[in-house]
Amino acid sequence: MLTKISLTFGSRQILQSIIDKYPERHFKLMQATTHTRKLALFDLSGKDTIFQSPVKLTTLDATLDAQLNGMFYYQSFQVNGDRQKLLYNTLQKVLTEPADMNGGYMLSVDNKVEATTLVLLTAWADFETLTAWKESETFTSLKNFTSMGSDNSYYDEIYKPIF
Repeated sequence: MLTKISLTFGSRQILQSIIDKYPERHFKLMQATTHTRKLALFDLSGKDTIFQSPVKLTTLDATLDAQLNGMFYYQSFQVNGDRQKLLYNTLQKVLTEPADMNGGYMLSVDNKVEATTLVLLTAWADFETLTAWKESETFTSLKNFTSMGSDNSYYDEIYKPIF
C-alpha cells in the first residue's frame, strides 16, 4: 500500500519532461474531464516528491487491494469541528463497502494550511461504473459533505489517463 502520493499540474510538455527525467518513478499522466486543458501528473511511487509545486498527500486508509488503474475520481473535503470525525468515519466506511472500484485511498493533505482536508481518491474502469457508484447508497452517505457551506468546502474532479 502506498503511504504517500503527490501530484502536480502543468502543460503536457512540462509534465512529460518530468516523466522522462525520472523513469524509475511510477507516474500517471491524467487529464481532467471537466477542464480538459488541465493536466495532472500523479506520482504513485510512494517516494518523497520531486515536484516543484506539489500537492502532497499522506495515506490514512485504503481498500484491501488498492489498485490505482483506470480513471481517477478525486474528492477533497474540508469540514470544521465535530463534523471532522464524522467525515473520517464516513470515508472509512466508503472504502470498506464493496463497490466496483479498482481501488481507493483516504488521504490527508500534507501541509499546515490544509491539514484538516481529507481526500478520497478512487480508481474506476470507466465512467459507467463511476456513475453507478455515484447513484448508490454508499455514495449517498457522502452527500452531507459534498455541498458548499460555511462549515464545509468540497472539490471533485474526474481524471482520465493519457496514454
